[in-house]
Amino acid sequence: MIYIKTLLICFLTFPFFFDVRSAIAAPPENELNQYLTELGWTKQELLDYLAYYEIPLEDFDTVEDLKMIMGTPINSKNLQELLTKYDLTEKELNELLDHFGDSLTEYKFIEDLDASLNFYVNHDTYMADVEAELARMGITEEETEKFFNYLSLVEENNKNQLDQMTLLDSRMEKFYDVADTSELSEADLDELVDILNQSIALYEINVKFSMNNKNVTLKDLLKMKELPANLFTSVYSTSGDLLIDFTIPENFFDTGFVLDEGEEMLHVGELSDEYVDHMHNEKYENADKDMK
Repeated sequence: MIYIKTLLICFLTFPFFFDVRSAIAAPPENELNQYLTELGWTKQELLDYLAYYEIPLEDFDTVEDLKMIMGTPINSKNLQELLTKYDLTEKELNELLDHFGDSLTEYKFIEDLDASLNFYVNHDTYMADVEAELARMGITEEETEKFFNYLSLVEENNKNQLDQMTLLDSRMEKFYDVADTSELSEADLDELVDILNQSIALYEINVKFSMNNKNVTLKDLLKMKELPANLFTSVYSTSGDLLIDFTIPENFFDTGFVLDEGEEMLHVGELSDEYVDHMHNEKYENADKDMK
């Protein structure tokens, strides 16, 4: 039953610290308010932005120090320069952002947009492959993008997620050559279920399986010797919001996916992890250059 193991592992399955000197207080309130007016932001929006990068406002003495971290507001000139850098038209830019469920309206600073484009350009084909494979199970491009964005938000709150996933992957290695999980010992089966459940928990999702309108546990699924005719799978956020659901037909399992190929194509979670880590790394590197 490598088909079930492949699907489950593929689908379910460092922090950098910014070196600024500690300050007793944030920038003077009047200077900060003026800067916020220039940006068209509220103070809460500023705090939310800094929280994404794990940078406390209290780490800055002046607004000028803060500006070096925030970056350069987007304008028509630097936007055109960025389009030229990536050889994109504005329409192609919007299409690329949309492919990842993103939008130009989400960006205030050109450096952040540059960092995102750098990631998207290098992962656009990979994302298209992911969407194509998931489409075979009836999952739309919009649903894939929604799932990607949810997992990105989860990663924001757990910067060690990718490292934790790597540890789980290393534990999974002993099962890579198992062709029929129903033949595993009870102890090995329990270990496999534990690994998969921890992977699910890392992504802050709940996965439910059902056959003929009856719920099926993960362990029961792995113990099956016969192919399920139709396996209905639904994925929820931990708050109960339905993210995606789909029915996996029997002929899907006959495609003979190789485990590591399926894992590479369908690991949307790891892709979202990489994106968040990339954005943080780029922000800190740019800031470090500006402060030298």
